[in-house]
Amino acid sequence: MRTDTRRGFTLIELLVVIAIIALLIGILLPALGKARASARQLKCNTQQRSLGQALLGYALDNDDYWHGGWDNNALRFRKLFGSRFYLLKPVENNQVYWAQLYDDRLGAELTDEMFDSTGGVGEDTLPIPAWETTSCPDAKFTVAAFRNGGALPHDPYTLWSSYCFNGVTPGFDGVPETVTRMFFGRQNGKRAPRRLGTIEFPAEIIMFQDGSEVVMDGNGDTLVQMDQWDNSNDTDDRQYWEQEYFRHSTSSAVTWTDGHVSNISRGQADAKKQELIDAWGTSDSVPLPWYSTPSVEKR
Repeated sequence: MRTDTRRGFTLIELLVVIAIIALLIGILLPALGKARASARQLKCNTQQRSLGQALLGYALDNDDYWHGGWDNNALRFRKLFGSRFYLLKPVENNQVYWAQLYDDRLGAELTDEMFDSTGGVGEDTLPIPAWETTSCPDAKFTVAAFRNGGALPHDPYTLWSSYCFNGVTPGFDGVPETVTRMFFGRQNGKRAPRRLGTIEFPAEIIMFQDGSEVVMDGNGDTLVQMDQWDNSNDTDDRQYWEQEYFRHSTSSAVTWTDGHVSNISRGQADAKKQELIDAWGTSDSVPLPWYSTPSVEKR
């Protein structure tokens, strides 16, 4: 009669197998995390490209005018009562997020009822699908909501307003008049949009990018400055604010005026800032490369 000599794993063998599995997981998880981060960055770049093309297309159809005005606000809608909301109309309301002007070009199907402040629309209609284009997958602290752990009373109104526009304007916030023609110029003492075709060096001037603000002024809030919150007594303010500029593994997704999209690393931004300081002795109240001039050299 045959004796069955089969046996199970010993405790040592099981421990060895478990250790090998744990080692493989430890090796694979960081790679998986990097793959997910790369996918989110790719999605952000794709969204920015779509938004840039929508803006350029709008300008082509509107006598080269592309924007309603210089407004550093982020709202898209207001709450009425309960779960009722109504959308804000771009241009007519200066609190509207700058990108809302291009919603229809991004696929939004908007009706007059959605803008009716007397009735509004139900909460289940939000967000408008096209708004996903302006919601960066890595954004955590939208607009100026880096305060209070990323929460402000007007959230979730700003959840779909995660890209900041280049509002640096010669003659304002210390930016000298001698720099190139930008998106905005001076008109009756105020900022006013210029025709898109008048902007010089479109391949070297940023249109919009990742950031914690809606519109950059050039008063310490651009990638070549990043010193707006240096004097803050709250270290979280600066940390959260900077985090939104460099969301993608310490890099910022950027859309240039000619429509192409790229990423600027923190190292590249710091190097450009140092070039600016070497040339001018400061990064404030001077021509800003990427935002108001293509270079840091004095003219």
